[in-house]
Amino acid sequence: MMRILVAVCLAAACAACGGGKKTADAGPMDARLEGFDSPDVKCPGSPKCMTRGDGQLKVGAAKRIYTPQNFETYTDENMNRKWDSTEPYTDLNGNGKFDGVWLFGGARAAEGVKTDVEARAIAFVEGDITVVVVYVDAIGLLAGDMDKIRNHPMLAGLDIDHIIVGATHAHDAPDTVGLWGPTATSTGREDFIMNGLYDAAAAAIKDAVTNAQPAQMVIASTKLINDPSNPMSKTDDWNQDIRDPIIFDPTITIARFVKVSDPSSTIGTLVNWGDHPEVAHFDSSVPAMVTAHYPHWLREHVENGVLKAESKYAATDLAGLGGVTVFVQGALGGQIGSLRGTHPPGPEGSGAGSGTYPNVTMESHAMDQAIGTNAAARALTALNDSGESVSDLPLTVTSAKYNARIDNTYFHVAFLVKLIGPHDLVGYDSSQPIDENNLPWLPLRATYLQIGPLGLVTAPGELHPELWVGGYDGSWSWGWPLLNHTVDGSGNPEPNQPDFSKAPAGPYMRELVLAKPGVKYPVLAGLAEDYIGYIVPSYNYALDPDNPYIVEAKGDHYEEVYSLGPLVEQHAVHPILQLLQIP
Repeated sequence: MMRILVAVCLAAACAACGGGKKTADAGPMDARLEGFDSPDVKCPGSPKCMTRGDGQLKVGAAKRIYTPQNFETYTDENMNRKWDSTEPYTDLNGNGKFDGVWLFGGARAAEGVKTDVEARAIAFVEGDITVVVVYVDAIGLLAGDMDKIRNHPMLAGLDIDHIIVGATHAHDAPDTVGLWGPTATSTGREDFIMNGLYDAAAAAIKDAVTNAQPAQMVIASTKLINDPSNPMSKTDDWNQDIRDPIIFDPTITIARFVKVSDPSSTIGTLVNWGDHPEVAHFDSSVPAMVTAHYPHWLREHVENGVLKAESKYAATDLAGLGGVTVFVQGALGGQIGSLRGTHPPGPEGSGAGSGTYPNVTMESHAMDQAIGTNAAARALTALNDSGESVSDLPLTVTSAKYNARIDNTYFHVAFLVKLIGPHDLVGYDSSQPIDENNLPWLPLRATYLQIGPLGLVTAPGELHPELWVGGYDGSWSWGWPLLNHTVDGSGNPEPNQPDFSKAPAGPYMRELVLAKPGVKYPVLAGLAEDYIGYIVPSYNYALDPDNPYIVEAKGDHYEEVYSLGPLVEQHAVHPILQLLQIP
């Protein structure tokens, strides 16, 4: 947060920026920029994708590593886990500049690699329709980066109707947004990393599309709560919601696509769950390392299996599925994560066969590994016990462009000084100062994809789960009190508590996905099609009255500092609801 203060203060003299208090008021509406008239992708039905042909779904999957190699590191002489400009570094390219691999948090340069970071793609082809879902291990990708992947020369001639690009939100993957560079006003994006990422994603997409073959699906879901048979058993073996209200979706969905010619052979698997990949970032006892966090371990164990000794949730040794597993991040806004008291069971302790699985309580790489391993065990068990085989898999995709306004002063600055990038801005006069009467808008996109009983809708950031499920009656709280942070450390009531009388009425996004004909397994694909930070519901949106977007409002309101503004629900979510109601 101090980096935000520094950046905004330095930019206060910038002639193109408005000042502090002005942006606390959302300002006048500009209806011509809201919503959309019609989708620009609709398959089947559009001239480019008229029919599903014979109705036989083909699936391909592939993965590529983009882990930076032989990168420059530094000597942390004062042991503060940040690079200071006076500290020595390895100038491998001889340019007299430290070209580190910057990680979330600011001035945090990687000193090594714990796990690879990857791009993983799964392609769906049916008749004239070709759609790809590709997720990259990154904290987030902006629309300009996504377009560079979609328009990569490697993909020329493949006739892909749409590519859904998403990020797993891995905090200690290289900085792809730009906010966490060596100083508050210098980007953390490095060309050698971004170019490697583009190439890896494009190669995975091309491989997935060109190798697609007839497939059928086996699909299941379960909930990652402490006791699946007891919805009041809480979730602290897995994760928590650390912002009021306590509302989140602990569902993990696993969709395995197997060859029609050999149903025992996996082509690819899609796994969806909502949880921040971040815990190792907070381990100050070890150097900063590049890692994909728990998604790495979840994918590895889905593909290769989980031994009984590796997880409390493996009743027996669980065979892996093989193929390529693509992890799709879920609704994790409002700090759905494994910090502050979570204690996932680790591998078996005290010798083989002891039957004891000591909890991992330290935020660490070991906790990342335990979370991913346990999630894989639960997913594989659900697939074995209740997997539904489906061969009739009609493919549908609908996608639309729309806009959301940027009220956040820090985001104005970050775009103007090219700290963040790349992304188009529209709806304002770029030759005039930005103020409450001249605010830029971000062009966004949302997509609905259906593959038989699986319905997937995207959200362009960290969606607060109540906008996905509702749950204002406590039905999505899993034994936690709906309001869990009602007093501060001194026992005084926290200000700016949620006012449920102002909460939006349904139907919510999940309900609308389930209302689609044939859908039984709803999936929220978070941080997909763009990355706009936290998508905070308006009923629980609070800004500091004196220094909005620079100082957090009192109470549980960190996320507003990293959001577009008070109208983010209206501008970013309402068009998704509109999209889901298109027949």
